[in-house]
Amino acid sequence: MISMRGKIYFFIAFVLLFLSQKSVAQKGIITAGFQFKPIFNNDFFGAGAQSVSKGGAMVTVKPNSGYCAGMVIRRGFSNRISLESGINYTRRNYTIQLTDTNYSHQNNFKFIGYEIPVSLLVYIRLGQKIFMDASLGNSFDFYPSDIYIGDDEFESEGLRKSWIKPALIANLGAEYRTEKAGYFYLGFSFHRPYSFIYRSRTLFSHKNYQIFQTDISGNYLTVDIRYFFNEEPLNKQKKRYDDE
Repeated sequence: MISMRGKIYFFIAFVLLFLSQKSVAQKGIITAGFQFKPIFNNDFFGAGAQSVSKGGAMVTVKPNSGYCAGMVIRRGFSNRISLESGINYTRRNYTIQLTDTNYSHQNNFKFIGYEIPVSLLVYIRLGQKIFMDASLGNSFDFYPSDIYIGDDEFESEGLRKSWIKPALIANLGAEYRTEKAGYFYLGFSFHRPYSFIYRSRTLFSHKNYQIFQTDISGNYLTVDIRYFFNEEPLNKQKKRYDDE
């Protein structure tokens, strides 16, 4: 299912490439900007809660809202194709809930990570200053440590599968480009690690100290808010410096 989603995003990107007939001059432009991406809780693309049951009891790990923020660098290779990269700080919040007959208990925990995404973008012009973007690429995600939480009712640890994990990233959005004030962007992104990022092991004291184990996928969807500074093409900058 996920691999099919990736193919769909790839197909959309190339459809936009061949349908685009007019584009603002992006060739030779290197620009930087900032982004803030709220992570919202949902059940699409395997980004919802994950549960494990044993002996009538159940442990559920539920993702909550979080955010991803950082810097973006864009390099234009033509008027229709660019490459984006950067570095992001990500905070993902979760709730772990333990339920049994006439009993329920929950606690919260968080994952902190860092991401280095690399994506290929294509554009289609919707208006004089409005453009639609589609991108597909990979992210290299870094997880600095394992996690541990606990109280009188349970103990739980999240064990990293690896300190670095590659992930599929796909994006669709639109941006408003000005000549002096920069570019303003709004879109949506899907982030999917190629395998689970943490293994959750929970010791449930209310259930005779049974151990409940489940893998956490780390999939998430975001709303993307970006701003890029307006820059001149490299060849134009070079000519200006030569004239000086």
